[in-house]
Amino acid sequence: MLAQPADHSERFGERYILTGAPAQLAVEREALGADYQGNGYTTLAQADELGRLCGLQPGRVLADVGAGCGWPGLYLAGRHGCRTVSIDRVMEGVEVAARRARSEGLSETSLAVVGDAEFLPLRPSSVDAVIHTDLTC
Repeated sequence: MLAQPADHSERFGERYILTGAPAQLAVEREALGADYQGNGYTTLAQADELGRLCGLQPGRVLADVGAGCGWPGLYLAGRHGCRTVSIDRVMEGVEVAARRARSEGLSETSLAVVGDAEFLPLRPSSVDAVIHTDLTC
């Protein structure tokens, strides 16, 4: 189960990554099952199901399209030991995902890049699984 610290500034060694207001974190824990500060509506159970369906494990590469802050791709990387490419068209989201990867010890196995779902910045056959959650743009 994903650790659910009450204070993300302590966990990440910096100011709250997104908003981090205590009320927001409480609502997120109640509604989604985790306080990862994701910017979507994918629940922890749904993220776990994605990891199972994708057959994630060490040595596999996951592309998370529209990753924003890295949820759920970085969570899945930590849980399953796979490599992850977080792709978002917004630079701020890419920067948050990169900081999150560093703070969670995933920087050696993850990459956060600016990209578009229509023109993915990936070589053919370079990933084993592709996910997108709550991608609307």
